Formats: sequence, structure tokens, C-alpha cells
Amino acid sequence: MKYLSLVFWLVVLVGAGYVYQNDNIRASATEAITDISKSIDTAIPQLAEKNLITTKQTQTTEESDTAKQTPLESNITAGTLAKTYYYHFDNNVPERVRTVFEQAVAKYNATGIVKLVPGQGTKKQNQIRFFVYQKTMSEEQQGAVELGHGGPQIIQQYGFGAYTANHARSGLNVEYLQSVKLSVAMHELGHAVGLGHSDQKSSLMYPIDQGLTSLAAADIAALKTIYQTKGN
Repeated sequence: MKYLSLVFWLVVLVGAGYVYQNDNIRASATEAITDISKSIDTAIPQLAEKNLITTKQTQTTEESDTAKQTPLESNITAGTLAKTYYYHFDNNVPERVRTVFEQAVAKYNATGIVKLVPGQGTKKQNQIRFFVYQKTMSEEQQGAVELGHGGPQIIQQYGFGAYTANHARSGLNVEYLQSVKLSVAMHELGHAVGLGHSDQKSSLMYPIDQGLTSLAAADIAALKTIYQTKGN
């Protein structure tokens, strides 16, 4: 818009130079045209520089996000697992635990990166078993309560009919009431699908529960690393 305004006035002033023959008016018009020309010469480099700075800032932000990607579990190899998981609950899992795990499943499914569906699955398919356990911390451990436990178990077969599958587990320590909540369920489910611990407090995979119930950009990036190459 700035360029159009300048060009418009330039045309008006040039036209005025033809209409009016008075030397004083012509001199004023010439001076005005010179000023406008200088303004254009100054504005173009400034706008170009501003655009360059914005581009560099965007690139820096993207590189920073990539650098902070949540680590993967040590036994996970990117691009080897299908995105679909079949999950089931042990018979002794109470309803309140089932509820928070179902909510966690919905959150992960909403990313579109993984697909968790109810069922047992076959040995060649990814599976997640949800369970509960009771573990009382000793007096020496009271400062750090274990709220849950989970992780991937990679099954591989080579040669004819080769496959790689994850038979994962995800459980909550019902010895402590604070374990039965969505943030803990999402953290343990994250371990099951391959996410390791992160040193970023904004990540669901930070080792100490922060009460977070949404996947951070770094968590999403890690899931993409694991699953988007293989597909279904």
C-alpha cells in the first residue's frame, strides 16, 4: 500500500507540471518529486531488511523447536513401528483408572500421529496393556513417590515374515491417590508409545508430574519421528 500511494502522488505531480507553466509551481513540483523519489529509495531497503529479519527469526524458532524434541526410549528405532495400537485393560483395573487412561488415549489419538483402538491385537501388531499395581515408598524414598510405570517392549522377527511390534505396558501405582489423574496417565502412555524422559518442564515427559494434560510441541515432534515414516 505504501508503494501505491507514492506512485499515485508521483503521477499527480508530474501531470501538474504539464498543466501549470508557472516557473515557481514547476520548481515546487520538481522538488516534491525529488523528495518522493528519495522516500522510495529509502523505504525499499528498509522493508527488504525487515522481511529478511522476520525470515531469519522464523527459521531460528523452527530450528530451536527441533533441537528440543523429546527423547525417545532407548529401545525405539525411528520409522520401524506402525502407528496403530490395540489396547486392553487387566481385569483388576478399577473404573477410575480406566477413565483416565481412556481420556489419555483420546488425547493421543487427537494428534493423528498414532491410532489407539480397543482390542487384543496379534503378536505382529502393536499392543498396550493397561494395569495397576501397589508400591509403597520407603522412608528414604518418600520425597519421590512413584506414580506409575510404563514402557515399550519391542518384538522383532527377521527373515521370512519379518515384523517389528511394540508390546507395551502402562500402569498406575494405586497405592497413592495422586497417581490416578490424567497427567500421570498421559505420561505413562507416552512411555508405552516410545517417548523417553525430557528435561523440559513444558513436556509431558518431564520426570516430575507438572499436572500437564496436553502434548507439547517437542512431544509431538518425537511422535512424528517414531511413526510418520512407517505409517499404518
